[in-house]
Amino acid sequence: MNFRPLERDDVKPLQRLFMESLSDLIRREQFEDADLLDEEVARLNTTVQDSLDDETVQLFVVLKDDVIVGTVAILPPNEIITAHLDVEPDVPEVGCIYVTPSEQRQGVGHFLLKNVMDELLIRGQPIFYLDAGFPTAQTYWEKRMGPPVLTIDHYWGLGAPHKIWRCDVTQYK
Repeated sequence: MNFRPLERDDVKPLQRLFMESLSDLIRREQFEDADLLDEEVARLNTTVQDSLDDETVQLFVVLKDDVIVGTVAILPPNEIITAHLDVEPDVPEVGCIYVTPSEQRQGVGHFLLKNVMDELLIRGQPIFYLDAGFPTAQTYWEKRMGPPVLTIDHYWGLGAPHKIWRCDVTQYK
């Protein structure tokens, strides 16, 4: 596998990856919000554009056999994080973590996480924030990162929390 920064030629393949990954996630989570897919894909496409135009947003891709199979971003903490935590200066968020469904549970996510943590250490940023609203993502991150620093109960509706982690790279290396 190859981990590298986003290139302009990656935009269309990333749009397909986001659509495929989110469609699969929404189906598995059994969400009934008809607008959720379009809203999430639009948000991710904005992040892709920001990574091309704004140096505070950096998107990375993972390629396997020259095909993009995953993505992750280092970016300023999102509005949910900043509204609910006293965010430390210069501590980024790690987000936009998606793996194409056919490659899930095959080490791509672990590879993404290891490489983005290496990138953070190179930048001298050993701390990062991470958040999740989808239940399967929350379960995954709790297994990988331990308990969140904050659970916002009923954020997405009754019984649907949002979780935020503050992670120290040195704990996971």
